[in-house]
Amino acid sequence: MVMERFGKYILVDKISSGGMADVLRAKVVGIRGFTKTVAIKRIHPHLLERTRFLRMFTDEAKIASRLVHPNIVQIFDLGEADGLPYIAMEYVPGRDVFRVLQRLGSLDRRCPWRLATKIVAEVCTGLQFAHEFRSPDGQPQEIVHRDVSPRNIIITYNGEIRLTDFGVARARDREEHTEHGVIKGKVRYLSPEAAHAKEVDRRSDLFSLGIVFAEMLLMAPLRTGDNEMAMLLDIRKGEFDTTRFDEISKPLREVLYRALEVDPEDRYSSAREFADNLASRYDRESTPMNEAEVATFMHSLFAEDIEKEGARDEEVERELGKMIVDTTVPVATTDAQPQAPTGSLRNPLNIFAGRGAGPVAVPAVEVVEERPPLPDREGTLHEVTLCRLLHQLNEAGTTGVIDFNRDPIKKSIVLENGNPVFATSNVETELFGEHLVANGFLSREQHGETLDFAARKGLRFTEALLALGACTPNILFQQLGGQVRDRILDLFSWITGTFQFYENTPVPDTGLPLNLRTHTLIHEGVQERMPLVVIRRFMEGRSQQQVLRVPGEIPVDLQLSGRQQRILRNIEDGEITVAELVRREKDEEWMLRLLYMLHEIQRIIFRD
Repeated sequence: MVMERFGKYILVDKISSGGMADVLRAKVVGIRGFTKTVAIKRIHPHLLERTRFLRMFTDEAKIASRLVHPNIVQIFDLGEADGLPYIAMEYVPGRDVFRVLQRLGSLDRRCPWRLATKIVAEVCTGLQFAHEFRSPDGQPQEIVHRDVSPRNIIITYNGEIRLTDFGVARARDREEHTEHGVIKGKVRYLSPEAAHAKEVDRRSDLFSLGIVFAEMLLMAPLRTGDNEMAMLLDIRKGEFDTTRFDEISKPLREVLYRALEVDPEDRYSSAREFADNLASRYDRESTPMNEAEVATFMHSLFAEDIEKEGARDEEVERELGKMIVDTTVPVATTDAQPQAPTGSLRNPLNIFAGRGAGPVAVPAVEVVEERPPLPDREGTLHEVTLCRLLHQLNEAGTTGVIDFNRDPIKKSIVLENGNPVFATSNVETELFGEHLVANGFLSREQHGETLDFAARKGLRFTEALLALGACTPNILFQQLGGQVRDRILDLFSWITGTFQFYENTPVPDTGLPLNLRTHTLIHEGVQERMPLVVIRRFMEGRSQQQVLRVPGEIPVDLQLSGRQQRILRNIEDGEITVAELVRREKDEEWMLRLLYMLHEIQRIIFRD
């Protein structure tokens, strides 16, 4: 077996290949034998010179990374390795609906109606979340998937249903806006309005899902034609053969007729309405399977494939073992009792450590060198704001560590190429266990039991969580990222404090792609954490000053909403004052926060 290193990932094998990118199974390797399987979507090299495709690729990551939902495949990371942009996403072991129907057809079997209704109900739940999604400042993002089709709906071996591939999705703030007259999506599943290249909304997705539903029930394509052009003409007319629906039960037929109305006004108005109407018509043959039943069905249908994949996984683990060098070194026992904040920032990347750790072996990569005698940059957060500091270090692509101090609180942010990869804190309420309790993933009683178990067994807190089954590996991974994010966002609430920056301090590889982006954190920090008094103090006396745009691209990961982009266009038009902007928007606080943020990332200035 030949495995290829690709940045911080190890590529294992190819899952699929599309017009824009390959999707590959990969491993990310962390400390103490930690590995996680991910899927890497890597753009085709020949598209690197085509700006439009690069923007579409970036848009997919921007849109999908915000959609954290059980029925949507999660995006972890957007980056570049070996000169090729990539998206790292959740690896979902299973098969897409297309391949499930293909396998059933080869066995001369039909798709169980109970499976079809389960798939539609779950996809509706995911679509409803995407359609209703709002930006950090509360603005609707008007996301439309535009490519709901059997290949983009995955059934996992565990019985879960996931929607994937937001590559042609529409949203208010995507970079690559749809050109008028351009058709997006697979022709067979287009809505009539999409086939006419008209503006589409959420109801277009529901039409596409209706076609998928019909094909599962019929075990045949709903639309046929000599070629795509002929099919497109039929779609524009709203024509398809409904006589085949006679073999479908009347309640389900009525659901299909409503979903497949030519006029969007006559369709379901939302995915929730689609799902509710379907649920009201279930009978014995169409009541959805539960997850266990779906899992049993998948294991029966793909038994041989699953066995082969299991054997391949074992081979992959053996090969990984040969590639990874054991770098563990012993460290001293730590006290099992809760500790008051000490201010110590040694071993800041000891991500699996926690109170209750006994004698253990810690990978050498966790040990962080002492700081140099003098920082490369230092100051107060009054002289240089947190926004400006993080922005400048990101623009420079800097690697290093920033220490923050507001006695007795001490924090550090570890940067790699300008983006945070980890953060430490001596605040007891920001420990990982407390984070899990605060976010409802662990009860206070479970927290205490885990600490006791860790102390008795000489385990780290996270190891004890997994051993007790109190936390799944997926939740552990996601919440570690959430913990780091919260530690950083809390810094935006500081009114006073000092910082010291140490450039090129060695950054150990945590093995955990936390998908944190500097400007995304700046946006959220200013909007949600920064005290309004700080912003008002900065904006005092500026109401009659003109707001001028400074040359330079807006960072992609700032993730401005459609409303914020409109304000930026108003500023670019010139000769507009702070007071005029506030008057137009009728929301002073929202506008002041936006102007403050744009000023601190050096994209606007104020002039008398």
